[in-house]
Order: sequence, then C-alpha cells, then structure tokens
Amino acid sequence: MKVTALTNRCIASGACVLAASQVFTQRDSDGVVELLQEHPSLDQLKKVQQAVAACPSQVFVVEEEEDLSELTLTTNDEDM
Repeated sequence: MKVTALTNRCIASGACVLAASQVFTQRDSDGVVELLQEHPSLDQLKKVQQAVAACPSQVFVVEEEEDLSELTLTTNDEDM
C-alpha cells in the first residue's frame, strides 16, 4: 500500500497525528502534516488507515499495490 499526503490541502487539524503519532507529525511553522516514517511497519497499517479516514480535508491518496509486504508513505505539494 502506498499513501501520499497532499500537503497543499492540509488544514493542520492534527487528526492524522492523533490517529498515528508514530507515523505523522505537524510542522512547527504552520501545522501541516509531515511524515516521521516513509516505510512504517505493517503493524502501523491500521493506525495509518484510521489517520486517512479521520482527515477532514482528505489530504491522503491511497494506492493499493500488489505487493502487500510494504507500507510506503510519501508527500506531494502539488495537486494530483
């Protein structure tokens, strides 16, 4: 699974951090989401999914991949 955070959409609610604080944080300057881990363990998958669902501005894009052995997180400052 690959999760991309579209940071230009982030409204700094912090919902992702509350759901998965070992994976996400917020920039000090403006509160926009930042990744703490680009490849969190699969044990974090449920928390990442909760963070994606909790985001009020829907900044996360989830891509299912054939290889389910890895969870990948990326950021993107451009609209997709």
